[in-house]
Amino acid sequence: MKGKQQDVFSIIKEESTSLRCILLYGPNSYLVNDTYNKLCKSLFDENDVFAPPEFNIKEISKDSDIFYNEAKSLSFGGGRKYLKIDMDNSETPGPILDLLKDDLNEATLLIKAGNLSPRSSIRKYLEKLEDALIIPFYEDDFVSLKNFIKEKSDKRDFNFDDSAIHAIISMSGFERSQVKDAVERIMLYYEFSENKNINDEKIKEILFDTNQNQISELCKHICLGETRLSQQIADRLFLQGVTPPQFISALILHYQKLHVVGLSIASGQSISNAVKQIKPPIFFKEVNAFKTQIQNWNIAKIDRALEILIESDLLTKTKPGLGKSIIGNIVIRLATVAKKQPN
Repeated sequence: MKGKQQDVFSIIKEESTSLRCILLYGPNSYLVNDTYNKLCKSLFDENDVFAPPEFNIKEISKDSDIFYNEAKSLSFGGGRKYLKIDMDNSETPGPILDLLKDDLNEATLLIKAGNLSPRSSIRKYLEKLEDALIIPFYEDDFVSLKNFIKEKSDKRDFNFDDSAIHAIISMSGFERSQVKDAVERIMLYYEFSENKNINDEKIKEILFDTNQNQISELCKHICLGETRLSQQIADRLFLQGVTPPQFISALILHYQKLHVVGLSIASGQSISNAVKQIKPPIFFKEVNAFKTQIQNWNIAKIDRALEILIESDLLTKTKPGLGKSIIGNIVIRLATVAKKQPN
């Protein structure tokens, strides 16, 4: 039968269901996956080593025996068995539909899918089935994203005014995953600020500063030893008007962060704890890359890099005509050193 999103949220809250099947589908892949993961987490015992794996529709279609045997067998711990199925944006349900027409022995199928057409066989079948639930997740609009932002910000005691919300959606578009990343980046930046009232001006400081984001990418790729990518970003930034002293300043700040973390590790701290001490914090999606940079650069190499940058800073200011060549040379030198294993 057709259902509403609130129906599955109720099941998540209750942590149980007697339905034979729950199908989550639609073009809003973020909400489909997020709700599916929450549903699975609420119904599965995380410590159950005998819990069945997630089945993929393509694998099931090629060899359905394992899937059939799992669905027909009783739960190892007694009670209801739940089977996770990823339809992988397929319109073809394969053996799933045959199984639903048979006796499932106290089993419930939890299925996530992409955008199923009204003529989809599994969609049509489940809409008529009384002990099944089929829930669509449509694309977001401004209202749904506004509520999403407010929900995220309220949990962290932030207040995003209407101008800030408009700015985030304007830059991120109507893709919920991108909006989520933007909101989390902003809250991380202002995590230790006393004033957590966010307006569009504060949004622009972080999200609308394209050059700053690209400079951060440049620092990362240099420290990872990715010479070609570093050169491409540097060339693009020059075309956008970034000056040699701005390059040098950003690189010095980045290497100072590496230096602080390196000293903490040398004093006996773990790399994870050392990275957590950086203020403002490293954006969570960049933490692994930053840890790799730390592994590429020991204290001696960082000190030498800072010496080169300080010398070059003076040179770019006294001989501005050579600025681009100086930066190009620095990019190549530092990226090359990053590839060499520290002693």
